[in-house]
Amino acid sequence: MIEMIESQLPGMMLAIMFVVGEYILVFCAVVADLVSGLRKARRRGEARRSKALRRTVEKLATYYNALAALTVIDAMLMAAVVYLRVACGYDNVPLLPAMTLLGSIGIAIIEVKSIYEKAEEKEQRNFDDAAHMLAQCLKMLKDKGIINKIANDHETLHS
Repeated sequence: MIEMIESQLPGMMLAIMFVVGEYILVFCAVVADLVSGLRKARRRGEARRSKALRRTVEKLATYYNALAALTVIDAMLMAAVVYLRVACGYDNVPLLPAMTLLGSIGIAIIEVKSIYEKAEEKEQRNFDDAAHMLAQCLKMLKDKGIINKIANDHETLHS
């Protein structure tokens, strides 16, 4: 049994590296938005203040809090996947931190839109647009039958 669990370690390490990469890419997206904001302020002749930098740090903290919660969910899901693989012999379930991935994509979308939008429009539409894009991603997964396949595989496993 221990050997079977140890055989799952390379996949878990890869998933952990994937999550770390997502966190780094979210940081890069926030920095890109900060640089863009500083350039826009310079073009408008506005003073660049520490207040804007403080908002960026607060935004990054908010994003990382949300990502941490999603990563905890992913850890639970991955533990269940390891259980299915080891205890039930069901090796076709992917060890993918999907919640963290979707959260990172949503944050990146917010930051890209932030780079291209005017300051007044940003506050009103950031979260609505990100929610809409995530809904479209989930609809695409549903339309391609991926969600149904997972549900069917789960039902087959428990029949």
